[in-house]
Amino acid sequence: MQKPVTRRAILRAGALAVGAYGVGCEAPLSIPGPFAHGIASGDPSARGARLWTRVAGASGDVEVSARVALDPELHDVVAVAPAVARAEDGHCVSVEVEGLEPDTLYFYAFEDTAGGRSFTGRTRTLPEADPARIRLAFTCCASLGHGYLHTYQRIADREDVDVVVHLGDYIYEYGDGGYGTLRGYDPPHATLSLEDYRRRYAYYRSEPELAALHARHPMIVTWDDHELANNAWPGGAAGHDPVLEGPWERRRDAAARAHREWLPWRDDGVGLFRAFRFGELAELFVLDTRGRRDAPPVDLDEAGAPGRSILGPAQRDAFLAALRASTARWKLVAGSVQLSPHAEFWNLDAWDGYADERRRILEVIEGESIDGVVFVCGDGHKSFADDVPRDLATYEPSTGLGSVAVELMTPAASSPNLFGSEARAFEARVRAASPHTRFVDAESRGYWVVDLDPSRAAMELYFVAGVEDPAGGEERLAARFELRAGERWLRG
Repeated sequence: MQKPVTRRAILRAGALAVGAYGVGCEAPLSIPGPFAHGIASGDPSARGARLWTRVAGASGDVEVSARVALDPELHDVVAVAPAVARAEDGHCVSVEVEGLEPDTLYFYAFEDTAGGRSFTGRTRTLPEADPARIRLAFTCCASLGHGYLHTYQRIADREDVDVVVHLGDYIYEYGDGGYGTLRGYDPPHATLSLEDYRRRYAYYRSEPELAALHARHPMIVTWDDHELANNAWPGGAAGHDPVLEGPWERRRDAAARAHREWLPWRDDGVGLFRAFRFGELAELFVLDTRGRRDAPPVDLDEAGAPGRSILGPAQRDAFLAALRASTARWKLVAGSVQLSPHAEFWNLDAWDGYADERRRILEVIEGESIDGVVFVCGDGHKSFADDVPRDLATYEPSTGLGSVAVELMTPAASSPNLFGSEARAFEARVRAASPHTRFVDAESRGYWVVDLDPSRAAMELYFVAGVEDPAGGEERLAARFELRAGERWLRG
């Protein structure tokens, strides 16, 4: 079931689309209509793009085509890619467009054989030569039960972002009132079946801010737990009761299938682990820290046991091989959960629960002198900027010496944080116990922008106010840090 579509919603979506694409771009032509869930692009390469849409209201298979052009009016067409929106895939379709030029802005729209047409989106291919600069935005954690997606709209409005990286919790699986009461969901119960997960994605994709984000920027995704169930791992989840909710494997497989259907990521046989090259300037490694892990430990003794893996041996070995082989100036590592250790709040569902594997990865980075490594995570509903020492005992806070990499935690787009005195107490506890933490905020929602050039990686944290207000609020630059070429610690 879709959200009721009112004239106000149609006009609002049209205004967002015009604002997102700039002068000369058309407003949505089909809201509501066969492309009511919008369009998206993802997993860009230097020579291609992956484009997504869904045909709503269809009963059988539907032939569609994606038209790609150099102008927003779609007159200067460079490719037309036919595809079929199949009923067995919930009428979602992803089409690969190849033969494009590197580092180029393209516009695209979908059409069906009955004359239906989507509104126009835009995407960008990755650079093949060395770019002077690239900018990536990082976001995560969108609980509709706790707020509106104004954070997404702020990112969509930016002209200076090349790619958006979503670090997970793109949807939440709870039913009405199960996690936040500000807004309800469709379906109103927790998602258990394939149809449930499809309906939940459809509900999210009818959010105008999310539609604008997808239509404006290409997106690279990984997942966290709420695309499946709270604190999920391959063998189960803390948020799943097999007695009341049926076999975990059935729910897990339904959630994974819906994720593949509704998000345009390229599965080359290795799942969500992928790498994206931005010439010699940067390489982005995307990790699956949820779908291959061992069961979360029950205590710190188990957390430190040798051999425990959050990545799974195959992904870990592939990641380390790719990291060693990378010749890029900057190596960005996107995963869903925090790597940096924090003894004041051990999180056994994050890398704290897999300490041996964390140690092995940091030893490779330090021992093989791999510099320019920036980890970026989500999940925690807080903002962090950390140096990442291999050994806290030898780390020097005044200089940063002893750090082997840095890490940013991305605040939630709308999910709940701590507030007021509780947030301030948490922040004080972190600052007292974790000298490698350069910044912490436990209350605000927002996003990071990482701005890369050959001399430095600049990291800007933006907070977005008014998440609980349908009208939204202002955004502000909350913090800025730099990682300079040849160094392994944050300045700022």
